[in-house]
Parts: sequence; structure tokens; C-alpha cells
Amino acid sequence: MIVFNRFLRQLINIKPLRSNYNQQCCRNARCMSTIKDFRKRTETFSFNAEQNTDADADVFGTLTDNTEINHKLDRLPPEDDDKIEYDKDEQHKRLHITEYHKIIQELIKQHKIADAIDVLETRMLKDEKAKPDYYIYNLLIGTCGKVGYVQKAFHLFNQMKKSGIKTTPATYTCLFNACANSPYKDDALKRAKKLHNLMSLKSIEPNIFNYHAMIKAFGRTGDLLTAFSLVDEMLTKKYKLKDETFNFLLQACISDKEAGFRHALLVWRKMILKRVRPSLYTYNLLLKCTRECGLGDEFETRKVIGQIIDDPHLLMTESKLEEMNTSEKDIPNTLLCNDNENKLSLIEENRPNLLDVKPNFGNIVGITEIKSPEERLILLGGCSGFLKNMKINKIKPEIKVFTQLLEIIPPTLSAEKLLLKEIYKNKVVVDIDFCNILIKKRSLRFDYEEAKNVLILIKSENLSVDVVTFGVLALGCKNKNEAKDLIKMIADHGFRVNAEVLGTMLAQACYHFNFAYVIYVMNMVKHEEIKPNKKFMDRLNRFDTTIKDLMKKRQNREQETPDFIQSYYFKEGYRKFQNFYKKWLLEVTVDEELHPWDQFKNHRK
Repeated sequence: MIVFNRFLRQLINIKPLRSNYNQQCCRNARCMSTIKDFRKRTETFSFNAEQNTDADADVFGTLTDNTEINHKLDRLPPEDDDKIEYDKDEQHKRLHITEYHKIIQELIKQHKIADAIDVLETRMLKDEKAKPDYYIYNLLIGTCGKVGYVQKAFHLFNQMKKSGIKTTPATYTCLFNACANSPYKDDALKRAKKLHNLMSLKSIEPNIFNYHAMIKAFGRTGDLLTAFSLVDEMLTKKYKLKDETFNFLLQACISDKEAGFRHALLVWRKMILKRVRPSLYTYNLLLKCTRECGLGDEFETRKVIGQIIDDPHLLMTESKLEEMNTSEKDIPNTLLCNDNENKLSLIEENRPNLLDVKPNFGNIVGITEIKSPEERLILLGGCSGFLKNMKINKIKPEIKVFTQLLEIIPPTLSAEKLLLKEIYKNKVVVDIDFCNILIKKRSLRFDYEEAKNVLILIKSENLSVDVVTFGVLALGCKNKNEAKDLIKMIADHGFRVNAEVLGTMLAQACYHFNFAYVIYVMNMVKHEEIKPNKKFMDRLNRFDTTIKDLMKKRQNREQETPDFIQSYYFKEGYRKFQNFYKKWLLEVTVDEELHPWDQFKNHRK
């Protein structure tokens, strides 16, 4: 007995022969009667296979109308082996397309991107000759886009077009995301421009997701003009601007390290004018821009600030700047040096705030003096003014906001204590990242004792130290003994010293020309069987080159050469270092710097 629905499925795939039509009909008369009466018959029927041995068993005559049969087949229950098709020329089993979807999705979920791509390119296209659909391509292009694997994303896009598979708006969104996340900005910008032109040539109307991806791509690759023009295009087409739109513009501002902060001020003002409420992410981006970007050209900055506060004549001449509150001329210096909390709070009241709905410029002395992150923060109302603006917009600050503020505020103990008070006031729990930045900030200003005191804070907050904690603590290891103590502490906490921690120690050793310390660090690399990275090797090479240059200058009796270069201790220490360095280079294996896309490739033998 043959199951009826399986028989009908075979029936649909029949290719009737035009020759010998009458003979074929006669031979298959029994089968034709079965087809005509299939609605009245039961789910199974008998078939005499022996009678058709001499004839072509796959030919049942010409079916004039398959519509009813197709409709009936769609309603038939699937069988266990219906998901698998068999290729007559190949021995491989071909899965249903949805099964491939599941396999690829699962691999992506496990971050096995190379294996997911291999399912398409090897298993489907080469081994099983299965035809992929647009969903598989969008899935893989989107995954490549998230990790910045722009080369493969566009390769899959071209493959998709050659196969005749129709692209969707999501395809273009994924491709622009790949450009935005690519580590190679120049190449990514060229690809983004070509893709944008292609959409224009094909008259593809972008949706809001396409626009956001384009703004992000052009912004992150440094083409701010195109990024801002795309927002103008959105307004022309009556798209409603959201907080995400302005967030992508702020990302564009961050790419301009010279004048990004000035652009960010304008973006913020446009956001207020459009009555779009900022999100927590908006504030984090604004802080990142404050930390990393400058104001740029002085004249342009004056013009922008004049537009913001609606006073085009403000700050047009240096003489006017000097006339304004000359007594407040050293505000930034006061902030850096004054530990008196009352004076700090008084300055807070007189600070400008360009974030408010009604911004004011306050008692700023001059644009030329605004150079550092803490001085740029003053334009946003300082730490307290920034947090106050968040409260007005009903945004509760999280620890990431305070971590970024920590990197921006003046490098003084009093400023750090004030920030900690704000954290507890807002009932925010500190995390290990915040503590690591605090250790780093104190170590960089050589306040090593206060840096070590952060360990008490870590313990009181029931936090667990990580390898980054030891990396920033290494900044305070000025000699070999302190380095030994830290390495012991690392082992006691169940960690293993790595190339980054030893690299930090090496930097301290080289800075102090401490040859015994340098040799100790190099010995630790051998003892722990660590592969030193390129940064570690470059630092050693620079150290060797610097000493040779100093000694040569000293021999030539050039000025500005330190006296210790001629000391016996220095010369003997350098001799030991050189001998050890030559042997050490032969005994260690340098860690090769891999291409960022190598991790996504399947290396087959």
C-alpha cells in the first residue's frame, strides 16, 4: 500500500510525454480512473506495480488542471520525510528552507559567524545545491554588519543580486550598518557612498530605518555633511525625527575629534527646538563627545554659541571677552586646584548652561581657554548642571553616566568625592568599571595611596576585582618590589598575569630607567610563557633606542642631557640589559597581530 498524499505529490511532478500519447493513456487507464475519483476514495489505495513494469511507470497522461490537486495537497498532513528532498545527481540530503534558517540562526546565536556563513556558501550552494532565500542573505549580511565585517557583507550582497534574489529595505539597512561598524573608515565611506548612489539610481525610497543606518554610516566614517543633509532630507519628506535620529547625529559628531563638541551643541539645540525628549543614551553620547572632542575653530564656535543663546553679537571680539568678569578669569584653574566645597558650589551657580531650554553663557572668560574636557563640561553646567538637566527630562542616571563624568571632572580628590556624593544621592550602585577608572585617574596623577584606597571601596560594595583592576593598579608600581607585591596579589585572587599588566609595569620601569625592573618584567614574560604583543615589543625597542641616543648626545657634549647617563650604575645597568635583551629576543614568541576579520573566516585545510 502507498500513502495517498505521497502518491499525489509524485503525481504533480510528472512531466507528460507528448509522443505516443494514446499508448501512454491506455497503459495508465487504471491510474487515471484513480485520479478522477480521488475525492471519493479513502486515504490509501492499492496499485498494481507489476502491470506497468514494461511501461514508463512515471507517466500518467496529461493533467489539464492541477489547481484542485494543488489545493488538496496543501491540506494534506505532512509526513516525516517531507522535509527532506533528494537530488538525483547528488547523494546529499536537501533540507527545507526553514531548516536552514534555524541552523544559521542557532550558529549566529552561538557567535559562530564563520560557521553560519559556511552553511550558505558550502553546504547549501556547493554540497546540497539548495537555493537560499532573501531571509538567509539578510540574516548573514545583518550579522556581518553588527561586527563590522563590511567586505563579506557586500560580497553576500553581490552574490544575492547575481542569484536573482530580490533585495529588501532591510538588506540596505544591514549594509549601511556594516559600513558604520567597520574598523576601516575610508573603505567603509567609499562603500557607503556607492550604496547610497545605487539606491538613488534604482529609485529606492528609503524608510526611517534606512535613513538612520545611513546617518550612522556617514557620521561614523567622518562625512558629517552627508549625515546632516540626510536629516534635512527626512524633514523634507515629512518624517518625524526621534531621539534615535539625534543619537545617530551625536555619533557623527564624535567622529570629528577637532570640532565635534561644537556640532554636538547644535544637535542638542535642534533636538530641543523639535521638542524631542533625550534618552539616557543621548546623555551618554553627549558626555563621550565632551570627553573626546574639541570646539574647533574659534570664530565658528563663537557664531554657534551666539545662535544657541540668541545673541549674534556675543563674543565677537577679544576686547569684549576681556571686559566680561575679568575677576572670573581663572575659573578653570580654580576648579582644578580649589578643594573648598563652598567655593565650588558658588562657582556652580555662576556657570553657564547651554543644555537648558533657555541657555545662558554665564561668566565665561574666552573660548580660547576652553581646551580640556572639564572645561567643556562647564559649558554644560558642570557636573551638577548636567545631572539637573537629566532630572528635568525625567531621565534617571545610571552608573555609566557617572563613570563618564568621572573621566571628565577635574583630576582632584575633592571633585571625585563630590561625584561619589551624587552617586549615593541618586541611589546608584557603583560597579567595578567605575572603581577601575577611579584607580586609573588617581594613578595617572601619581596619587598611588588614594588609588590603593579604592580597593576598600570595592570591598565595601561587595564587588569582585577583575584583570582590569590589576592593570590600572600596575600604573602605581614604581619599582620591582611593588611589582612583585601586585603579581602576588593577582595570584592570590585566582588570576594570571597577562601581557597588558606586564606592559604597564614595563612602561613604569622604562620611564624611571630602572634596568633591574625592566629585566624582571622581561623574565616574568618568559616564566609565565606569555606571548608579548606588538605594543610591548615596541616599548622595549624605543627604550633601547632612547638610551643609545642619550649616550650619543652625551658623548657629543650636547646640552640638555641628564648627568646620570655618565654614571657607572647607569652604564652597568644598560650593559646587563643589552646582554639579556639579545638572548631574550631569541627565547620568546611574539604574539602576531591578527586581521580583525580573520575570526570570521573558516580556515579549511
